[in-house]
Amino acid sequence: MDIKQLEVFNTICKHKNFSSAAKELFISQPTVSSHIKSLEENLGLQLFNRKNKAMGNLTDAGKILYQYSTQILSLVHEAEASLDHYKQGNFGALSLATSHTFCNWFLPNILESFKQKYPSVEIVLHTDFTPKMVNMVENREVHFAIARTNSPTYTDNDLHSELIGQDPSVLVVSPQHHLADSKKVTIDEIIKEQFIVFGKKSSYWPQINNLFANEGHELKTSMELNDINAVKKMIEINMGIAILPLISIQDELEKGTLITISVKGFPQMIRYSHLVYQKDLIITGPIENFLQFIQETKPFSL
Repeated sequence: MDIKQLEVFNTICKHKNFSSAAKELFISQPTVSSHIKSLEENLGLQLFNRKNKAMGNLTDAGKILYQYSTQILSLVHEAEASLDHYKQGNFGALSLATSHTFCNWFLPNILESFKQKYPSVEIVLHTDFTPKMVNMVENREVHFAIARTNSPTYTDNDLHSELIGQDPSVLVVSPQHHLADSKKVTIDEIIKEQFIVFGKKSSYWPQINNLFANEGHELKTSMELNDINAVKKMIEINMGIAILPLISIQDELEKGTLITISVKGFPQMIRYSHLVYQKDLIITGPIENFLQFIQETKPFSL
């Protein structure tokens, strides 16, 4: 049996007529008869009564086959529809690796908008520092990584990247800190303070260090934390100061539990976000739609 033979068989059963089945299927009546002859020969059974066969009168064997063929064709149509949805990006899985900062403060709104368009796409999310994320892409553990760097360009011979946004980082202190009332402070004042290190395993802390090193200064550090929420808590209780992404402290600024201060003559620190993926990544289904969504919306920038 093949699907075309079952389709012809079912269409005859629906119309109870070979000629009407041929018209619906846009084939000739001899072709319809040929399909049925081949089907009967393959099964070794007669499906239609020989008397007035063209009227589509089923034998007992034909009635049994009709029960199964109806289910089989229904499943075929269901499979075709599901694959079509998958091809269009309505079903399937999408894997993504991002930084903790991006995951907590940028990604929720992005995924909310994406899921409104493609609610049936399953999203598998990982969070880590940029070097680990890039390794995951290289090892094909994820489709995409959103890498955070200090440069508007991201170069990797094996990977494709697209700049999708940028945001500033700011100097953050507790309202109880002795510099909190200063509208602007000098670099000389800042380097006397104890810094809380965030993201030492990423490119984030080296970027901060380099900014001060370029001005001829070295920072004092009091503790190292890989959890940005823990860093904020330590600053709130005045255990030190830090430079953090502005997006990550919006709630604290609104509540007044953290404040930002400016440093005279100090260059603004910008973090750039890049969508990174394999150059030979097969761009179909959910992957294609996510890529198009990101490219069209450029969903964040501060």
